[in-house]
Amino acid sequence: MKILLSQAMLDALKKAKHIPPDVQRRVDAVQPEPGAPPTYGLALSEDEGMELSELLQWHVRSDASGKPTADTAPYADIIARIAEAQL
Repeated sequence: MKILLSQAMLDALKKAKHIPPDVQRRVDAVQPEPGAPPTYGLALSEDEGMELSELLQWHVRSDASGKPTADTAPYADIIARIAEAQL
């Protein structure tokens, strides 16, 4: 699967902790996609997508209304994009 990341999502992903080596190699290989605004393509296998999604769920924090905090919203967006790509 290939998911498109915004700059904010890519920046957050690079700050995420405990990414397994196989997924980290994929993150390190992210390439810019043509077009504007800048987007980046992240290629993952189905297993890697599930692995990354589960890992990022640990990074998401919610505010009092139940929405992801501003700091963790990019992680929630990546999780949503992975889920969309798996369908």
